[in-house]
Amino acid sequence: MTQSSAARRRLSERHRHARRCLTTNDCKLISEFGFTLLEMIVALVVLGFVLAGLAQATRFGISAWGLETRMADNAASLERMDRVLRRLIQQTSAPDAADDKPFTGQEHRMVFMTLLPDEPQAQPYRRAQVSVGVNDHHQLVLRWQPHPTAMLLSSEAAMREVVLADGMERIDLAYRQAAGDGGKWSKSWGESTLPSIVQIHFVLSSGHHRWPDMQVATMLDPNGSF
Repeated sequence: MTQSSAARRRLSERHRHARRCLTTNDCKLISEFGFTLLEMIVALVVLGFVLAGLAQATRFGISAWGLETRMADNAASLERMDRVLRRLIQQTSAPDAADDKPFTGQEHRMVFMTLLPDEPQAQPYRRAQVSVGVNDHHQLVLRWQPHPTAMLLSSEAAMREVVLADGMERIDLAYRQAAGDGGKWSKSWGESTLPSIVQIHFVLSSGHHRWPDMQVATMLDPNGSF
C-alpha cells in the first residue's frame, strides 16, 4: 500500500467518525484523534470558572484597597479638622470695647473672635473673626476675616475660606455658661461674654468615619488663662 493511499484511508476514517459523532453523540475517539469534543467543552467550562474567580478576587482586592485608602485619607482630614477647631476655640479672645458680641452661637453655626495661631504676636492681623458651619456641598467650612487691633490706613482685609472636612451633614453645637453663672448648657449663645465650653457633635454622611464629640474650653480670662 502506497503512502498516499494510506493517508486517504486515515482521512476517510476520520470523516466517518466525525459524522458518527454528530449523529449519535458518540464522541469517543481513539487516542490518535486527540481530545474529544466533550473533553474540550468541559475544559473550557472549568477554565471559565477559574477566570471568573480570579477576576472577582482581583476586583474585590482593588475595591478593598481603594476603600482603605479613602478611609485613611478621611481620618487624616478629620484629625486636622479636630486640631484646627480646638486651637481656634481655645484661643477665643475675650471681649474688648470694640466688640458687641465676641461670640455668637447657633445650633449649627458659630461666629467668634479668636487669635490666629500662625501669626506673630505683634502682627495686627493676628486677631480675626471666624465662622464655622456646613455649606450646601456637605463641607465643613471655616471662614475668617482679620480683625486688626489698631486702625490701619489700608483697606479692610477680605474674607477667606478653607474647607476643613468633606462628607459632613451638619454640626450640632451646644454652649455652656461659666460655673459662676449657673453652668447651664444651651443650643444658642448671644451673651456679651464667652461661653466656658463649646461642644461640637459631628454628623457625617454615610461611608465616612464617625468622629467623637468635642468639648473645648474657651479663654475666659483676657490675660490668657482659661
